[in-house]
Formats: sequence, structure tokens, C-alpha cells
Amino acid sequence: MKEISDSTIVDVHARRIFDGCARPSLEVVVTTKSARVCAAPSYSDPRSSGKYEIRHFPNGGVQGSIDLINSTIRERLIGMKADSQEEIDDLFLDIDGTEGFENIGGNTAEATSMAVAKAAAASLGLPLYEYASLNREIGVPHQMPNIIGGGATMGDEGWRGRTPDIQDHIILAVGCQSTYEEMLCVSDVFHRTGILLQEADPNFTGGRDEEYCWLPGLDDVTCLDVLKQACDEVADARGVAFRLGLDVGAADLWDEEKGVYVYLKEGIVRTPDEHATYLASLIDHYNLFYIEDSFFEDHVELYVEQMQQYGNRVLVSGDDLLAGNLQRLEKMAGRCAINAAVIKLNMAGTVTRTRKFVEMCKKNGFSTIGSCRTYDSPDDTMADLIVAWGCNAYKCGSPAGGEHAAKYNRYIRIDKKLGEIPTFATFPGVKP
Repeated sequence: MKEISDSTIVDVHARRIFDGCARPSLEVVVTTKSARVCAAPSYSDPRSSGKYEIRHFPNGGVQGSIDLINSTIRERLIGMKADSQEEIDDLFLDIDGTEGFENIGGNTAEATSMAVAKAAAASLGLPLYEYASLNREIGVPHQMPNIIGGGATMGDEGWRGRTPDIQDHIILAVGCQSTYEEMLCVSDVFHRTGILLQEADPNFTGGRDEEYCWLPGLDDVTCLDVLKQACDEVADARGVAFRLGLDVGAADLWDEEKGVYVYLKEGIVRTPDEHATYLASLIDHYNLFYIEDSFFEDHVELYVEQMQQYGNRVLVSGDDLLAGNLQRLEKMAGRCAINAAVIKLNMAGTVTRTRKFVEMCKKNGFSTIGSCRTYDSPDDTMADLIVAWGCNAYKCGSPAGGEHAAKYNRYIRIDKKLGEIPTFATFPGVKP
């Protein structure tokens, strides 16, 4: 009979909850012999369907995940040590039988994997960021919130063409001495942007998308002008600087049948080369520091060209391009197509897979940008993992919204624990 120790799992239970967009989701509770109970909700994102993403849920959706966790997965995990993270995460792959979690769904594995990590940390009496740390030099990531939304962030085709074509308009505060100061500065920009948008768009009434970003009826250039003005005003008042960035969300602009990028708000289409030229003009004019998913996932040559032109001063980042897939990451590294990668746990499916993805990024000298999903919940587990893995930045919707505030406030608490002036993670090869 297996000896029961503090980290030995004695129960696993999944239950229904709601995410921040009032959609059904799930959380998993893992109990160890020490009677510490830890819950980790899954990030349910039915809208996201990148070409290389894993499957999110099994047949039966959220309830299908719950049924699997409360039966097959529970039976296999009871008696295992919660601190045997890699062994447990391999078990999920064994149960599923595929690399893409085609049978149990990535959210099923991700929620349980996160709960196991939290249970192991609690059993040892450690905060998760310390337990899961890859090195002892823990740094606090920079915060890179979205301020103005667009693209497919509303999850409703009826909005396309009425709002900005580009998915996220992002900011980074430079020169802050703490996470709290960073959040104070970017929050000031968020509120000031809302006021300026009312002046720029007579029909704007304060509408927001599902990530709580402002959603005006303006084109992207006008949005960037407004955002830059808000940043300049706050920079003068706070004595800091700001840099702008974009998540283009190009997969949602790409029309495979016609072979063009469709900008519905602008009312024009662009060939791949014209699209690349347009993005280059935005990078140059607004001195962008960050650009994500610039092109459709298979337009690797355009990423290579963008890197050759801007890689020494801009973070050229992949999200849909990589989908948390190690093979895709290795391919893009071999082509020198990017110098930054987005880290989303439910894209990889488990804590172990995501950690290995981060390690591979660091091995290739990439910056790592932690991120949540659109349909998130007020759980702060990801914040601890992003700190533990030494990610350089974190982007998670706007500064508003309970599910976002939970993470941002967790970063504030962590940097208080690390010291009065935390060591911010730096960006390899690119200075903000």
C-alpha cells in the first residue's frame, strides 16, 4: 500500500462555475493529505480557434470535462504525489491518447494540472511562484494591458466592420518603480483614453469588448492617435514614458479564398505584401515596441522579413503563430521569424508543457509574454506561474474587469513580498 504523505492526493473534484463573460466554465479542487484544498479554474475560450491550437473541450463541453475529471482522472490521480507534476501531466496525455488533447480537451488537463501545482505548493507551505520557480532570481513581469479593442474580440461577426480592424491596442509604461505604479499609470491612460474617444467619436458611449477594452467606431490609425495622446498626457503628469503595441490578430483579417487581408472598418483589402507595408508604416510612425500575430499563421516568410527589418528594436511576437506548440516554436526559431512568444497555459494544455515551452523560448533568446484568454475567471494562478517562469511581460485585457484585476493585484502582492523595489524582467535584445 502506498504511504500517504503530505503531498499525496486524496481527492479530486471538478465543478461548474461561470467565467468573467457569464459563460459556463469549470474549476478543479485537489485535496492532499495535509487537508489543504486548492482550486484552479479553466480558461474556457470557445471563440479562439487558431489553426494550430489544441482542442479546448471534449464532447459534451464543460460537463464532459467535469465528468472525465470526476471519474477517470480522479481514479488515476488519487494516491499520486502532487509534487510529481511532470508524471501527472504525462498521465493526462496517456489518458487522452493524442498530442492535441483531442479526446479529453486541453481545458480539462489544464485546469487539473494547475490545481495539482497549487496543491503541491500548499502542501509544502510555499507560494506557488516560489514552488514553481525555474531560478532563484525571480523578477516581476512588466504589465502590458490592452486599452482599445477591435478585430474578433467581441466574438460576434455582427460587430466586424463597425469597430477597429486590429484586435488589441496595447501600452507599456517605462520607468516605474513598482507594479502598483505601473498599474496606476496604465489605469490613468485607460480612463483618459475613454474620455478622448468620446471627443473623437460622437457615437461612442463608453462601450467595451469582452476584455473590457474600449470599443469605439473608429479606424486603427485614429485609435492609435487617441491612445498616443492619452499616453503623452499621463506621461507628463506621472513622469514616466509609454510605448505602444499591437496584437494584429491577422488570422481574423485573412481571407483564404480571396488571398487578401480584409479591413472591414477601412473598407479595403490588402495583399500580403500591402498588409506588411501597412504594418511597417504603423511601426515607424508610432514607434511601436510590440507587435503580435502580424500575419496569418502560414505566412512565415512575412514574419522573417518583419524580423529582418525590425527585430533589433521591436518585439515581433507569436501567439496564434505558435499556439503553445514546441514543434512550431522550434520551426519559427530556426527561421528567425520572431523574437518573442505569447505564453498561454491552455494552449499547451498542462503546466509541464507550458514550462518547457517557456524554457525553449529562453534557450532561443526570446522574450516571453504571459497572457490570459478572453473568457477568463477571477483566478490568479497564472500570475504566480508567470513570475515563477521569469516571463518578461504580462498582457491580460484592460486594467478593468474582475478577472483581470485578480491577476494584476496578485502581481502587486508578489512584488511587495519580493522587496520594496522589485527587479523587473528585462527584454532580451530589445530595450523598451
